[in-house]
Amino acid sequence: MYTTQKPTEWGLVPENMLSKYNLQEKTLDESYQVCLDWMAEHSKSFYFASRFLPDDQRKSVAALYAVCRLSDDIVDEAPREVTMDQINSKLDQLKVTIAKLANGYSSTNPLLHAFGDTLRKHKIPVKYMHELIEGIRMDLTKNEYYSEDELDLYMYRVASTVGLMMTHIFIKNPLERTLARAADLGKAMQLTNILRDVKEDFLKGRIYLPKQTRDDYQVTLDDLKQNKVSKNLKALIRYESERAKAYYKIADLGIEELPSAGAYTVKVAAIVYGEILNEIKRRNYEILNQRVVVSKVRKVLLATKVRLEYLRKL
Repeated sequence: MYTTQKPTEWGLVPENMLSKYNLQEKTLDESYQVCLDWMAEHSKSFYFASRFLPDDQRKSVAALYAVCRLSDDIVDEAPREVTMDQINSKLDQLKVTIAKLANGYSSTNPLLHAFGDTLRKHKIPVKYMHELIEGIRMDLTKNEYYSEDELDLYMYRVASTVGLMMTHIFIKNPLERTLARAADLGKAMQLTNILRDVKEDFLKGRIYLPKQTRDDYQVTLDDLKQNKVSKNLKALIRYESERAKAYYKIADLGIEELPSAGAYTVKVAAIVYGEILNEIKRRNYEILNQRVVVSKVRKVLLATKVRLEYLRKL
């Protein structure tokens, strides 16, 4: 058994998170509850969809979400005085920690405590989490993507890997084709995020719309700087929206192979996220002046519709 480690010694956890969630040693049940609280606050769509899972799977999904979020915050929430070398060191350390968790390491950080249990219980391959960390690392060095292939690699690492890990939570021995469709859904949802957050990312100095595609549609950085939703930018957003929808469509084939509760949960999440694309279209692709969101009422209506469809199939 590996020795335990205090959360403050592990990573760049913001002080407000340390105090708010009291990230000190807890029982396994308490650790899972912290993960559920994190998911409730930071990802309302996933939290909403997860309510329909069996309790054990819901807690595992929350633990997965919490560690993915914590990993991402190593980069996004790092204090200004922290160097890139220090951040890279924390990411390297996290990869080692994840491997140890899979082999029985016990952490006093409740997020890692719960995730270690999830890893072992569902036999989730460590390589997926390692790929995700490498995707997070890309945000340290890449502010702009040149081609769709480059962007697809990024989306696979930061989003498809999450779908692959969730599939292992839902299915004991998932088929390769089911995993492939889970990877497609991850790309669909990440591309949706990119389209929703074009302005927000640009203000952070990150441009995920590939340069080749921008050049094809004659979209310039001045369009983004000036908050100018030109005819060309609208055409580009429409193109990327259709690309995301194609990923959602093929991902449906894999969703149908999940157990009913998992299929319903993933379908709700996919439809709620896909609704962001519909809302972007309803706003005539005016994405720079107001963040596109799906209302809670709309989420409930969509979830109810999916629920009725699944009940008819039973």
